[in-house]
Amino acid sequence: MRIGLLLPLNISIAPYLKIYTKILDRLPEVEYDIIYCDKRGKKEPAKHRFNLKTKDNVSRLQKLTYYFLYSRYLLHVLKKEKYDKLIVFGPQIAIFIQPYLCEHYKDKFIMDYRDLSIDRIFKKRYKKIVDASACNVISSPGFKEYLPEKDYILSHNFDIDIVERAIADVRTEPYTLTKKDGKYHVMTIGGIRHVEQNCEIIKALANNDKFQVTFAGWGFGVPALQKYVEDNHIKNVEFTGFYNKQDEPEIIAQATYLNIYYSLEPNPRTAISNRFYNSIIYRKPMITTIGTIQGKYAADYNVGLAIKNADDLPHDLEQYYQNFDFKSYEEQRLKLLTLFREDYQVFQNALIKFTKSSSL
Repeated sequence: MRIGLLLPLNISIAPYLKIYTKILDRLPEVEYDIIYCDKRGKKEPAKHRFNLKTKDNVSRLQKLTYYFLYSRYLLHVLKKEKYDKLIVFGPQIAIFIQPYLCEHYKDKFIMDYRDLSIDRIFKKRYKKIVDASACNVISSPGFKEYLPEKDYILSHNFDIDIVERAIADVRTEPYTLTKKDGKYHVMTIGGIRHVEQNCEIIKALANNDKFQVTFAGWGFGVPALQKYVEDNHIKNVEFTGFYNKQDEPEIIAQATYLNIYYSLEPNPRTAISNRFYNSIIYRKPMITTIGTIQGKYAADYNVGLAIKNADDLPHDLEQYYQNFDFKSYEEQRLKLLTLFREDYQVFQNALIKFTKSSSL
């Protein structure tokens, strides 16, 4: 069984790829090739690489043009390699090669969906893809609102081994949330975007001696946030920049809360971020937005705050800290992690079945 894995970006920024390869590597009858577009010019090793750089902040037309060119390359590779099956990551790819998929790979490909994308423009074409695929995978139940009516399997953006360790790490002794130097540390870690919402957080906690605000990582939002801090003479905000992935647990350990306060635009409202999983894995209550899928989880399982705006954030954070019940938090955290592990098991079984049969 030869499978082609079609990526819409660089391997190094597609952590979900490992969710699949970890399973496929255990199946001796399966061989797979990774095909990706080298958007960042990293020249990462793979069987097939589309050598054309681009930037993340280009116009929609430029993005569409890029994926059109990449799709021509993909079709060339697929016709040459004649894979038995495919795993297609992202509608950006699938929409441009839809006729080929439906004609040559009906019931022989997995459609993996992790962000709202150009499928919202090409709805009819994307529905044909969903109908023709053997299995439709999504990373958040929130996406169902915008997708064709169909059965979907959840594949969360996490390493199952880390989740298993988090479930096994049962704490029965009382504990309090982390405070460093007597302050509540509000941390935004990973890709730094959502400028408007992060400015709300900064403004609410600005120069309050009880709080330290940290942005660990990088993203297009950093320069604008740094300017906001500088222009408003705010002293309790720091930007620590890029970090090595292996250092992430140690960095998160310094936080009291993880900030996942997003807008109510479709993608941030429906997606589940890596920061969300880090919050429950590392016992750092989250700050989320009411009306988002992450806000619903936070409220339903009481693993953080879901707020409408940041006007009363200092009070809300202090109240959460003072009323923190470690036993209740542990129970709800474990319940949520166990639910996600069950989702993973369903996904794993579906992927293995996909490799052994012509359809699901």
